[in-house]
Amino acid sequence: MNDDLDSRLGRRRFLAATAAFAALGANRGATATSTTAAGTPPAGAKTAGITTAGNTATAAGGPPRPLPESATKTICVLGASGAVGNAITRELLTAGHRVIAVSRSADKLGSIRAAYGTTKRIETQEGDVSSDSLAAVLRDAIVTRFGMPDGVVASLGAREVDLPMRMLSTPTETLRKAFEANFFTHVAAARALVPALAPRGVYVGINGGMADLVVPNRGQLSMTQSALRTLYSVLAMEARDSQAKNPDVRVHVLGLYGLIIPYAKYDTHPDDRWISDRQVGERVNQIVTQPQAFPDPAVALKAKAYS
Repeated sequence: MNDDLDSRLGRRRFLAATAAFAALGANRGATATSTTAAGTPPAGAKTAGITTAGNTATAAGGPPRPLPESATKTICVLGASGAVGNAITRELLTAGHRVIAVSRSADKLGSIRAAYGTTKRIETQEGDVSSDSLAAVLRDAIVTRFGMPDGVVASLGAREVDLPMRMLSTPTETLRKAFEANFFTHVAAARALVPALAPRGVYVGINGGMADLVVPNRGQLSMTQSALRTLYSVLAMEARDSQAKNPDVRVHVLGLYGLIIPYAKYDTHPDDRWISDRQVGERVNQIVTQPQAFPDPAVALKAKAYS
């Protein structure tokens, strides 16, 4: 009996880990390679609901949950050309905010401008956060052109370093590249932009759901995501300590547990293992407009199957 139970629990944990890896793969691939900006949702489009419990939100089908009214904010989205970053951009614009879309690619920024050309609230800025010096250049450009932002959302990562890796046979240099792309970009971005936030500003990092799960030959993902979760907890503490330039700033990390898919597919073929990209954008909007509702630095958005 116990052996059967252990077997079932082990399989359930493996399936959850596999789904989390699939979600990360979709997120990373989009962040690194997506070139087509999604348009704004059509009028009257259905919005999948989000149920919340503390700092955890569970994605579920059902009637839309209206977003709270808030004053317009200026929010910078790093990695805006990826699928997740683009969805966040779309939902922040839909909520009425001014959005500064940031990407390393001028061509992808052109696609974003074309997709959202009907609104004057979209701005674009080419920039890179792969080093402290480049992140500082980006910060100065943003502050000079647009002023101190009310919020920053970091949707960063690179698919090319998410290839299969077995720790005992992978060169340390290869693992170091994974951390450079999926961890230290967040460090450089936060060091440059958290101090540049406007008073009562909010900084949100986007993370995967594998910090507590391990998929065979994908250990680097669990390692970098565990490190990210800890990084944002440290940043949240330091942003409000006695040495902080602006102690009213809040820092959060949003962990995504489930496969991220376009909202149109989710609305027509809902699945308990999925999170729609619209739900991600809506949750980010709630964090930046109601940070006091999230007392903990770590916020989770989970597909129903993993709640």
